[in-house]
Amino acid sequence: MARPRGIDDERLLSAAQALLFEVGPAAFTLQKSARRAGVSAATLIKRFGSKQELLLALNRRWAASIEPGMTAAAEGHDTPLGRLRAAALWGYADLDSPANAASQLAALALDLQDEKMRELLAAGWGTAQHHLARLAQEAIDAGELTGQPPAGQAARILLAAGEGTCLAWSVAPSGSLVSRVEADLDAILAAWSTGTAFSGPGRAGPGWAGRRCGPARPGGSGAGR
Repeated sequence: MARPRGIDDERLLSAAQALLFEVGPAAFTLQKSARRAGVSAATLIKRFGSKQELLLALNRRWAASIEPGMTAAAEGHDTPLGRLRAAALWGYADLDSPANAASQLAALALDLQDEKMRELLAAGWGTAQHHLARLAQEAIDAGELTGQPPAGQAARILLAAGEGTCLAWSVAPSGSLVSRVEADLDAILAAWSTGTAFSGPGRAGPGWAGRRCGPARPGGSGAGR
């Protein structure tokens, strides 16, 4: 099916993601998303086919962003441990808002009820865990981590700690989510490390569209989205 000229997918998906953060999955519609992007609802239908396909496209976009996002976050850090920390912190800044975090949790609940959405969620988290495991192994090989479990388990713990902190903060937000995730991950890494200083600022910078609490990610699933 021919696509309207001059309108790329990224513009449409960025608008859809911004709307999802703003209104949550229950109030998300194709018409509202089209209005946010400055196009007609018919354009979105021609491009994606349905609201469900638009949401699947958002989730595929999120999953594809994880590897380059974590890689970019780790750049500029001089030590393997610093790179591991930076990658583990990637993306939480997009959710450092109670409204955004609540919208993402609502979307997650719908994702878990939809097989295709759940598969994309699992793929994204798998990518994140694999990336963290590789960086953890590099830190182990460099002698910067000595009291840690094996690299794969360390990656699971770091990912679960970050997402668990995000979930808990979303339920009862107080202070900064980014600061809380940093403090919790730093406590884990400090217990595992040999005292090597973390290189670089290591802030939990934004992902392309945020993480999904319970990692940052875009759209979620089904009904109401």
